Amino acid sequence: MCVVRQGAKNLAAATEIKTVTGDLERQKDVNGKIVKYMAYIENQGYKSAKNRVSMIRRLVALGADLDDPESVKRILKDQEKWTDGYKVLMVYAYESYLKIQGGSWERPRYKQKILQKFIPSEAELDALITGTGKQLGTFLQGLKDTGADPGELAQVKWTDLSFESKKVNLTGVKGHKSRYLDISLEFIRRLGILPRKRDYVFSYVTLRGSFQDARKRLARKLNNPRLMRISFTTFRHWKGTMEYHRTRDILYVKELLGHKKVESTMIYIDLEKALFNSKNDEFHSAVAKTAEDVCKLVEAGFEYVTG
Repeated sequence: MCVVRQGAKNLAAATEIKTVTGDLERQKDVNGKIVKYMAYIENQGYKSAKNRVSMIRRLVALGADLDDPESVKRILKDQEKWTDGYKVLMVYAYESYLKIQGGSWERPRYKQKILQKFIPSEAELDALITGTGKQLGTFLQGLKDTGADPGELAQVKWTDLSFESKKVNLTGVKGHKSRYLDISLEFIRRLGILPRKRDYVFSYVTLRGSFQDARKRLARKLNNPRLMRISFTTFRHWKGTMEYHRTRDILYVKELLGHKKVESTMIYIDLEKALFNSKNDEFHSAVAKTAEDVCKLVEAGFEYVTG
């Protein structure tokens, strides 16, 4: 009996060692694949490379077997606290990982909710511009004039401004195209009273903090809580909506905002319609410069007409 028991203990110990060794080997293999994945997406120029790798590691930590797509689907399904929008990002991250490994799957269906953009009145934007300090008010005026992404305007240097031609040279961020845009006399006037102590016109970190305080103060002072819904990006959404309402040219708005794909600009058709209660029987026109633009506009409901 003693011999049998000792043999059983030795077998259990050997099995445990073999299991631990197997787990370590699998972990080593997974880490190797993740490192390979990280190198690939970084070389491809993905700005979200670190986020995607973190998502893949999070799936592993939750017990997903990256070699088994069905295992990943189960993990995604079980995360009740995750929004569908976050699950969509997880799906994209895993899909790109799977592509590197030469695998494929049937993508689970999650839809990211698209929230309606808040479009304030011009008077509300002007209240923020006039009610804030010199640099912040100038920055807000520039956002209103150009519809620039806040990050684009924040990296403008004095040498990017042409006061004679009333233009600003914007370097695109977030995949936007760089562009040369008109600026107003009011923006030029405000720029003229700013000190030129550095190459960059604005200090973005300082502006973000002061904007929060100024917005709260003005919302109370003017008894208008709607001002609290305005962010730097709201000026861009306002500009896109107003320019589409003025021109009815979605391709013009696309170039103004620096979008590379017309799909990104299409939201301003719906925003304009909701804001101005435009009727469906109105005719809108757009001039397509490329075959790709023609296809996108036709998909959006435009009728193709040649001259």
